[in-house]
Amino acid sequence: MDCLPHILALALHSQGGFNTFVPGAGLFCRDDVYIAGAGAYANSEKAVERKVSQYAFGGWQPLTLGDLRAGAMVGLVNGYSYNSGKTIPMAAAVLSYPLPRPFAEAHLTVIPPVRGVTPAVAQLSFTLRF
Repeated sequence: MDCLPHILALALHSQGGFNTFVPGAGLFCRDDVYIAGAGAYANSEKAVERKVSQYAFGGWQPLTLGDLRAGAMVGLVNGYSYNSGKTIPMAAAVLSYPLPRPFAEAHLTVIPPVRGVTPAVAQLSFTLRF
């Protein structure tokens, strides 16, 4: 399994009241179609002082179209006020596309909304290769 630095950058929400810039770092690991990762980022809630959230995920990207990979992931995230900072499960669709150095891949993660809890989120992140 190849593990690379993972840089979180942007989160676009389906409703207002959230921060777009969500800097963070972690590891993103790939073994052919399987992916896994963990790290921390400044969460997007504006209602709280910029808290740090931790995440961990595992996924599968069996679909390809040229260099584009597509699949799904599940994981855990914490640090949000709507659940008193407790760790909660999440599920998402994830697309990955290779980039020239110093980047390895760009990742677009789409998290569906949870009614009454959180809006839909599209998150952009990158892995780096030195």
